[in-house]
Amino acid sequence: MNKTYKKLCLIMLCVFAIITVLMTFSFIHSADAKASTQDNYNHGTIEGANDEAEPYGVLVSLSISINGGNGKVWTKVKNDFTLFPAKIIVILELYSSTYYTDNYQAMTLVAVNSIDDLNIGKTITTEAGTGGVEKYWMGRMRYKVDSKSWKTKATGVCRISGSGEFLGYT
Repeated sequence: MNKTYKKLCLIMLCVFAIITVLMTFSFIHSADAKASTQDNYNHGTIEGANDEAEPYGVLVSLSISINGGNGKVWTKVKNDFTLFPAKIIVILELYSSTYYTDNYQAMTLVAVNSIDDLNIGKTITTEAGTGGVEKYWMGRMRYKVDSKSWKTKATGVCRISGSGEFLGYT
């Protein structure tokens, strides 16, 4: 009975290790698949600032959100998880439009914020006033992990009232 118990424990440990490895690779692949690579932004000196850095961050999970209240709209990026140390440069942009469009280039850039290294658990936020006018809003981030290429993620386009009340995604 003791030999059978040991074999069963060893088999379960191997299965757990295989599942863990597969989930890690799946998560890495899905995080890259969600990030758009469209690049129409003028980086200036930021892009070249990290050319000599060695890539250490194996897995980085950033989330972006948008919300409103008290006559303001804000978009926020949070570093949910980073496996191994990484330097994560984030440029956060907030766009608005009086008419619906899902193209940020057709919207007006109203606020920008950036950070040279967004550590795990930390957030970066940018906000703007609604001006008392109901508009369509979108948050967009550009980010670079270590010396890897720039990537982008955006919120959906949402409608926010002049008082800042979130009216839903369109």
